[in-house]
Amino acid sequence: MGEKRQSWRGARRQIMWRVRWRRALNIGANLPVREDRRLGRKALGKGRDLLRCLWNLVCMACMTLGEGIRKAFGRPAAKAAAWCEELYQAVEARRAEYLLGDRRRQKSRGPACALLAAVTISLISASYFSIGVEVLLDGESLGYVESARQMEEIVARVEERTSGYLGRPYSLPADISYSIGYVQRDNMLDPAAAEEALFAQVGEVSSQYIISVDGQPVGANPSKTALELLKQRLLSAQVGADENARAEFVQDVTIEQANVPDSYASSITEIEQALSGERAAMQVYAVQQGDTLSQIAERNGMTLQQVQGLNPQIDPDRIHIGEQITLAGSKPMLSVKKTTVLEYTQPIAYETEVQYSDEMYKNQSKIITEGRNGQASVVANVVSIDGVEQERVIQSWDVVQQPQSEVKLVGSKELPAKAAKGYFIQPFRGILTSRYGARSRGYHTGVDWAGAKGSPVVAADGGTVIQAGWNGGYGYSVTIDHGNGLTTLYAHNSSLLVKAGQKVAQGEQIAKLGSTGNSTGPHCHWEVRVNGKAVNPMGYLR
Repeated sequence: MGEKRQSWRGARRQIMWRVRWRRALNIGANLPVREDRRLGRKALGKGRDLLRCLWNLVCMACMTLGEGIRKAFGRPAAKAAAWCEELYQAVEARRAEYLLGDRRRQKSRGPACALLAAVTISLISASYFSIGVEVLLDGESLGYVESARQMEEIVARVEERTSGYLGRPYSLPADISYSIGYVQRDNMLDPAAAEEALFAQVGEVSSQYIISVDGQPVGANPSKTALELLKQRLLSAQVGADENARAEFVQDVTIEQANVPDSYASSITEIEQALSGERAAMQVYAVQQGDTLSQIAERNGMTLQQVQGLNPQIDPDRIHIGEQITLAGSKPMLSVKKTTVLEYTQPIAYETEVQYSDEMYKNQSKIITEGRNGQASVVANVVSIDGVEQERVIQSWDVVQQPQSEVKLVGSKELPAKAAKGYFIQPFRGILTSRYGARSRGYHTGVDWAGAKGSPVVAADGGTVIQAGWNGGYGYSVTIDHGNGLTTLYAHNSSLLVKAGQKVAQGEQIAKLGSTGNSTGPHCHWEVRVNGKAVNPMGYLR
C-alpha cells in the first residue's frame, strides 16, 4: 500500500511541473496586439540602455588608457589620447541629446543608475590603478615608474653620482628597456629605490668603511670589525702590560661607511702603516742662549731662507733668548695619550734661610748649615703623549720625612767699582757691518762695528784683563774675564790702553779703534765666549 502511495505522489509532482512550464511559455498569449508591442519596445529599450552603459565603460577605459599613454611616452602618444577623449565627448553629447528628446526615458531611472555606477567604478579604478611604465634591467623587471623620462633622469643622476666618486665621466653599462602596463598606484617604484638599484650595477664603486683622523681619510676597508680591532691594537701597544694605564687617541679617529672607488680600498696592513707614519706640520722653537738663525735652520734640516720665509717679522741678526720661531717639520699621523697611575717617593725641597753680613761683598755668600730634603709618598696620574710626559696630577701626598732648612750667609758690603755687573753694554757705538754666523768666507764668530780710526773702545762689563797685545789675525786685541765662565774679546785696535792683570770697570776705555790684523778698514770686532766657546754676542747686549 505504501509503495502505491509513493508512486502516486511522484506522478502528481511531474504533472505540476509540466503545467508551470506551459504557463511560463504562454505568458502574453491572450494579451491584445498593442500590449505585445509595448512589451517588445520595453525589452528593446532595456537592451539598448545596457549597451549604452557598456559603451560608456569602454569610453572611460579609453580615456584612462589615453592619459596613461600620454604620461608614459609623452607627446608621440598625445594623438591617441586626444582621439579617445574626442570619442568619449561625442558619446556623451549623443547621450545627452537622447535624454532631452525622450521624456519617457527620463522616467526610467535604471539607465542613469547604471551609468552612475559605471562612472563610479571607473573613478575608483582610476584612483587605485594607473598606467605605468615597466622598467626592464638586463631583461629582469625592476618595477613600474610613471614615465620613461623619469627613469632616464634617474639614470643620469646615477651616472653623475658615479662620476663624482671616480673623478671622470661614467656611463652606466646596463641594458634598460620599457613596456607599458596597468599597475596599482601603491606598487609604483620609488625613485630613490630605483636609483639605489641602478647604483648597485656600478662595478667600479663599492661600499667601504673609511677610517679618518681629524676628518682626513687615511684608508678604506670592507670590514668595520677589522678597523676597530686595528684601533684597539694601536692603543694596546702603548699600554702594554700596565694594568694601571689607559690609552686614548689624541686625534678624533672615526670609522664611517661610504661609497668609494674600488681602487681606494686598502688592506689592514697598509692602513696600519699609514696610521703609524707622519704628516707635515709646523712647530715652534724658543731661541736658546748662543743660538743663531742659521744654526737653528741647520739643526732642523732647513735653509736660512726657508726659516726667514716662515718668520718674516724676525730680524735674523737680532734674535733674542726665548723668542718664538716657526719651523716646518712633521708630527705623527696618530698620537696616543696614556694616563698612568703611579705611586712613588717624592723629595721635598728644603727652604733656605738667608742671613746678611757686612763683612762680605754683595756677590759673596757661604752656607752655614746644610739643608736636607724631606720625603713624601705620592700617588699621581701621569699623562703622556707618545711616551713624552705632558702633565702630572697629584692625587695624594703624605709626608714621610720633614725637610731641614739651609742657613745661608750673604754679604751686604758694596762691590768695588770695577766688579762685573752681570750684563753687557755695546763696546763701540758705530755702524754694524757684519753679524755673527755663517758667511761666504767662513764662520764669523763675532760682530763688527765700523767707525773713525782712534775712536774709543770701552769694556762691555767690569772684569780682569787676561790678554792685551798682538793676537795674530785679530791684530791688537784685549780679552776680559768677567767671571762665571764669561769672557769678551775686542780686536783690530790701533792701540791698547790696558795691560794683562789690570781691573777695568764697565764703560771704561780700553783701546782705540783701528784696522790691524786681518781687517779691511777701521772697526771693532767684538766676541762673547762662554767657557771658551763663541756665542752670538747680540743675545747678551742690554
